[in-house]
Amino acid sequence: MAILAVGLALSVAGCGSGSASPIASSSVPPNDLPACSSIYKAGAKVVDATFGLACVKNEQVVSPRPVKLECSDGRQLRYNDLAWGFVGSDMTITPDDDPSKVPEAAVDTCLQPGPGGKSAANDPANTGNN
Repeated sequence: MAILAVGLALSVAGCGSGSASPIASSSVPPNDLPACSSIYKAGAKVVDATFGLACVKNEQVVSPRPVKLECSDGRQLRYNDLAWGFVGSDMTITPDDDPSKVPEAAVDTCLQPGPGGKSAANDPANTGNN
């Protein structure tokens, strides 16, 4: 029991204010990450493989997790906090001051029922895992 108490005391002592902070090392972006402006730029083609890559913006690492929607007309819509667009089409940049970051009109168009009222949202074959 005494060994456990000594081990616990040593581990707590190591967490004091004099210990090295992992924050300082992780606050400097790696040199091999591209600038967000080189990936997410107006008019660039939306490529599924690169849409959502981590990048550096304002000296900070950004990991823009993409939302992926299968549209009722067969297109694929991608969006994140930085940009949006249909795969294979031109990208649109999302303004920094946009409070929602969701391209609502594009999402509405994507999910509206197609011919016969079919959409990805009401397609019984859509398991949500596609």
